[in-house]
Amino acid sequence: MSIVGLRKSFSKPIHIRLGKRTLRLGTPLAIIFWAIVVVFLAGAYLGFGPSRAPSSGAQGERGEDVRQVTPLIAKVNGHRIERRDFELRLLRMLDEARGMPLSNQPFAKYQLLDSIIERHLLLKATSAEGVRASRKDVNARIEELVNSSIDRRFPDQKELRKYLKRQGLSYEQYAQQLRDRLAADREGLREGLLMERLQAKIQEQVEVTEETVKKDYEEVKARHILIRPDKLAQDTTSEDDSSEGSEADSSAAELSPEQAQEQAWHKTEELLAKIEEGADFAQLAQEYSHDSTSAKQGGDLGWFSRRGMVKEFSDAAFALQPGQVSGVVTSPFGLHIIKVEDKRINLPDDFEEQKQRYIDQQKATQEWQVSNEYRQNLKQQAKIEIYDPELHAMDMLRQGRQAEAIPLLEEAAQNDSYNMTARYTLATIHQEEGRKEQAIEYFRQIAERAGGASSPEVHMALGKLLREQKRNEEAIQEFKSASDWAAALQYGNNRIHTELRGIYKEMGHTEGVQQEQKWLEEFQELQEESLGSSVPLPLN
Repeated sequence: MSIVGLRKSFSKPIHIRLGKRTLRLGTPLAIIFWAIVVVFLAGAYLGFGPSRAPSSGAQGERGEDVRQVTPLIAKVNGHRIERRDFELRLLRMLDEARGMPLSNQPFAKYQLLDSIIERHLLLKATSAEGVRASRKDVNARIEELVNSSIDRRFPDQKELRKYLKRQGLSYEQYAQQLRDRLAADREGLREGLLMERLQAKIQEQVEVTEETVKKDYEEVKARHILIRPDKLAQDTTSEDDSSEGSEADSSAAELSPEQAQEQAWHKTEELLAKIEEGADFAQLAQEYSHDSTSAKQGGDLGWFSRRGMVKEFSDAAFALQPGQVSGVVTSPFGLHIIKVEDKRINLPDDFEEQKQRYIDQQKATQEWQVSNEYRQNLKQQAKIEIYDPELHAMDMLRQGRQAEAIPLLEEAAQNDSYNMTARYTLATIHQEEGRKEQAIEYFRQIAERAGGASSPEVHMALGKLLREQKRNEEAIQEFKSASDWAAALQYGNNRIHTELRGIYKEMGHTEGVQQEQKWLEEFQELQEESLGSSVPLPLN
C-alpha cells in the first residue's frame, strides 16, 4: 500500500498480512462501528458490574467441552480474568449488539478483552496518581444522575406531575426510588468517578494557543523514496525462481525478515549516498521506489499536513527545511528518504472569525491523544498474559505473527466445538492462502452448528468456495440457505439478495434469479412505502 494511499484507504477493506496473502477484516468504517459498539457495551457492563448469567451461557452449552477450555482467559500484572466472567460479559454484549456479523465477532471478542485489561490498569493507575472518590462524592453523583434522569424523561413539568399522580407518588418518593436503584451499584459509580478524574488529570497538561493551532495547519510539499523489505524479498525470490540455479541458490533466495530488513537498509543507504553525490532525487524515485503511486511522479507526494501521513514520516518531513533531504526514516510502510521542496501555513478562510472554535477543536483532539498515549503506555508497561488460545491468536495476528496464530486457532477450535469465531478466522486464513478444501471444511463446520447455521454470510462464503471448486449443486444449496436466513425485508439483507441474483445469473440458474428478483422487488416496494411514512425500514 502506498503512503499516498492512506488518504483514500478509509473505505477500503483492512487486511492482515498472511505470508504472501492477506486476511480481509472488512472496511475501517465497519470495524470502527463495531469497535464503538463493543467499547460502549463493554464500558456499560464493566462500569456497572456483571449481569446475571443468561439462561443459555456458553459454558453451560459446552457439556464435555468445558473440560477442554482454559478456565482462565488472561492475567494482567497477576490479576486474573476468569472465563466465566468474560463469557457472561461477551454473551450480554452480543445479545445487545444484535446483527453483528460473525466476521466481526473475533475482533469484538479481542476488543472486549482489551477493554477489561485497560479498565483494570486505569483503576490501578488512579491510586498511583493520587486520585480519590469519597462516599460524599458518590452521593453527589447519585443526586446528579437522579436530577438528569428526571429532566430527560420529563422535560415538561406538567408531564412529571401527571406521572406522579398516576403512580401515587410524591416527587421525593420518586427521586428516592431512583436513588435506591443507583445506590445498588455504588462501587461502579465510584469507579466511574475515579476514571473521570484520572482522565481530567491526564488532560490538564494540554495547552492550546493560537500559535499551536496555526502550526497544525502547516503543510509541506515533498518527495520520497520508499524501500520495502518484503518487496525486496519477493523480488529476490522471483529472480531466483526464474533462473536455473542450484539447490543452494534456491535456499539462499528465501530471505528471513531480518535479512530482508538488512538488505533494505543497505539499499536505502546506497540511494542516500547517490543523492548526496548529486544524483537526481526524482529520477531515483522513479527507478527504485516501491511506492507504486508516487514513484511514477518521481516520488512527488504533493502538499500534506502533519495528520496526512503516519507519525514517523510526518515528524521527519516537518523537521526539514525546503531543499533538505532526510536520513533513513523508518515507518510501518518500510524505509524512506524524504526531500522537502516547500513549506506553507494553509489556514482556513474563516480562521480569524472562528479562531476560538479551531482552538477548542484542537484542544479536544490533543486531549484525546494524550489520554490514548497514557492508556497505551500503561499496557506496554504491564505484564499481560493471554491464556485463551483464540484471543492469544488474535493478539498474534495484530502483531503480524501469523505463523504463531494458526496453531493457536486450531487449538481453540479443537478444544471447543462451540467456538465459531476461531473457525471463521481459520476458514478465512485458509481461503486467503489458497487452501480451499480446508476453508470449506471450517465453513461447513460453522454452517452445521447452532452458532453459525443462521448466518447468511457463512452460507454465502461456503457457497462461493464450493462454486470455485466446481461443486455447483452443493453451492446452490448453500446459496439457498443464505437466502432463507436473509429472508427478512431489512436493509442489511439487501446486499445478500443482490449478490445472489448476480451469482444465479452467472450460473444460469433461472429459478434462483426469479426468487431473488422477487425479494428485491418486495424490498423496493416496502422501501418506497416507508419513504411516505414515519416508520423507517428495520435494520438487522
